[in-house]
Amino acid sequence: MATAVFVEEVDNLFDSFNGGTSVGQGKTLRCPLSDNRPHIELWKKASMGIKSWIFLKDGKPAFLHPPPSQNGWLIDITAAQHVWRTLKEVGFEYLHTQNLNQDPLENTFGAIRLNCGSNNNPTVGQFVNALKTSIISGLAFRGLGETNCEDDGATLLDNLQSLFRAPEAASRNPSTSHDKETPAGVPESFHVAQQVQMDMSPAVPAGDMEVLSVAYVSGSIARQVLRGVSCDACKTCLTSEVLLSANVFIYFKECSDTEQSLTYPSEKLVETVGTAVTLMESIMTEAAHLNSVEQHITAAIKSTIDFEWIRCSGCSLHHQRIVDSIVRCLT
Repeated sequence: MATAVFVEEVDNLFDSFNGGTSVGQGKTLRCPLSDNRPHIELWKKASMGIKSWIFLKDGKPAFLHPPPSQNGWLIDITAAQHVWRTLKEVGFEYLHTQNLNQDPLENTFGAIRLNCGSNNNPTVGQFVNALKTSIISGLAFRGLGETNCEDDGATLLDNLQSLFRAPEAASRNPSTSHDKETPAGVPESFHVAQQVQMDMSPAVPAGDMEVLSVAYVSGSIARQVLRGVSCDACKTCLTSEVLLSANVFIYFKECSDTEQSLTYPSEKLVETVGTAVTLMESIMTEAAHLNSVEQHITAAIKSTIDFEWIRCSGCSLHHQRIVDSIVRCLT
């Protein structure tokens, strides 16, 4: 009887952390958390019960101190209550507790392993390539139906098709932005670049969500361009010593809170990279079939995007070298 009671209590605890969009059959706790649901009261009782757990071996306590799993449950309960209080303060009425557990991460890794040929230990390169493939296909695989990978009903926030696009301008039909085509058959791109720069100028300082990935790529470009360059003026115009709003994503990618190992790009570099990438997309839409597309794109970037900010930042000596390096990294 005692075993049955314990199993029921633990089962209820698991249900309370797996609440989805609807109530499961015979599972009153497997539902969204709200003020009208019994989750909070259950967690209070469960906390007291978990604190009293004693693990025995041969009739004696097996641990001098509570094991990580026991403390982990207490931390989870406290954290979930804090999250719920915070969400209520800003107007939330429901919380799907299943979004707080590790299932989404397990689902993602399951999809990645499937793309690696059921490889349980992929290399870094295999992992990255499989992740890209998974994102493009929407992290949805029929092959996972018979595995321990439950559908969480979630949708992707973004995909690789729009990952590097500048805000707003990316959704426009590129053909409407061109007045004419050049003799070589490449679309006239000046108006595209001009419009994208107008969109990027306020978005970068504001740290809009759309520019975070652009800033991350810009940081990588800055690192490559500055490799082997000792010019302080070059470094000043391409990087930022202060944490800009657009570079928050880069900051969160740091491995250490005390040491800076990543490169933080300047606002002008982020603006330029975002403009160039969107310009390349517009050109590829109409000119991907042409020979020497890379040369056409390089010429279009150099002729339509304003790189004078590099010279104005105090690096007139290396201006052309930096421009060539940035364009080479982009193409």
